[in-house]
Amino acid sequence: MQNSIEDYIENHRDVLDVETPDDEKIWKGISTELGKSRRLRIWGFRVAAVILVMVTSGVFITYVMHQRKGGVKNYSLLNVSKELGDEENYFHLTIQRKMKEVQQSGSLGEPYYSMITQLRQVDRQVETYMSDIQELGNQPKILNGIIRCYELKIRIIEKTLKEIEKNKHYENEKHIL
Repeated sequence: MQNSIEDYIENHRDVLDVETPDDEKIWKGISTELGKSRRLRIWGFRVAAVILVMVTSGVFITYVMHQRKGGVKNYSLLNVSKELGDEENYFHLTIQRKMKEVQQSGSLGEPYYSMITQLRQVDRQVETYMSDIQELGNQPKILNGIIRCYELKIRIIEKTLKEIEKNKHYENEKHIL
């Protein structure tokens, strides 16, 4: 019996022999699977980035449209004097430039929402001042209040930019550790 099994094995070795694993083929399959998951992850990040930019742009556009619809644009310091109008225009351009920096930072966290809330409060104060100018005329206290509001808006945005930068720096350090 022993000889018959050995003879059978000897005669049918090519059918019974287990082939050695093809390491190259195995590693190629593994790397293909890893490549697929890496590509999926990269696409996921891209989709998240696009969504983040779209949401940020939407919020920014909504903010700008709200600002233009409000009473702030109905009356301007240009109605008072050319110099004050030029100064007001400078503030508007600076605020728009800094808001664009915030938008490009891609941050929609707490600092951003806090900034939007604070800017709306300042906008309401500017609307009140503009309304007062229309009713009471060009009073220096009112004009100074408007200028202070524009300066405050710039400080709020700059503070937010610093906070966003600080958060990014913290996140980078956190990822390094």
